[in-house]
Amino acid sequence: MSMPKDSLKCIQNAWYKMLVDFRAWYMPETVQTNEWKGRQISTAIKSCPSRLMDDSEAMLAEYRKSQNADVSGGATAFMPVMLTATALIDQPPDVGQLLPVPYFVPVVINDRLLKIRLIAKTVRAQIAFYATNAHDARSVCDQFCTYMQDEDKRRISVPFEMAGGHIEHSTFTVLENQLFPSPVPSEAINLSIFTIDVQLIGYAPQLLGLGGQHDSNTDNGYNPDDGSAAEKPLQNLVVVQADQFAEDGHTRVLADKDTGAITVENIHD
Repeated sequence: MSMPKDSLKCIQNAWYKMLVDFRAWYMPETVQTNEWKGRQISTAIKSCPSRLMDDSEAMLAEYRKSQNADVSGGATAFMPVMLTATALIDQPPDVGQLLPVPYFVPVVINDRLLKIRLIAKTVRAQIAFYATNAHDARSVCDQFCTYMQDEDKRRISVPFEMAGGHIEHSTFTVLENQLFPSPVPSEAINLSIFTIDVQLIGYAPQLLGLGGQHDSNTDNGYNPDDGSAAEKPLQNLVVVQADQFAEDGHTRVLADKDTGAITVENIHD
């Protein structure tokens, strides 16, 4: 049984797609930025390893190496370009920002009884924009900061991969209310670099009951003899009835404790 994609990779993918959306939102102000907006995405926006964060020159060197492009006087055939790196921050979000949910709670998803808990995470994301002149770099970075002032754009829906091919979406939010680009000194005469840093906070969900390989050995304690995780069948959930009220009616979800079967009734009040 293959493991689902890890939570950081899921967040990184969602962040990258947000940058792709920004490029579509962006209005070019120069010939070079117009070329960047219309270029193939793989050479316009590129992800770099987390270890290169805060080292703009190393990020650019990694990009050039991956593209195998000719370098002339500090520029490449793919200028301007946006590079990005993301990394988990060890300190979790403050409880005033995200309330912890460290215990499994019953939930109904797609007419199935499951258990869910939420892991609060903080992710640092950095973009670095490289251009042959400061005007091009400022144009993109200034518009990116404006883009991030839109409350909807600052909220990123992350599709987390769960067991059994299930996708559970969770929203991550850019924490900063106001962003600004920072110029980065460079020895190259015709290279301008600006960086922008953000922090993303949100929940990474964990689900039991999807048939995953850890359904039976998660949160069941350990064997005192060897310290291994205790293996137990997933316990029947105690929630047997849930009512949902909406403008278009009243729905009742019923669960059979013995079989786990779910039935949905439309209640006419």
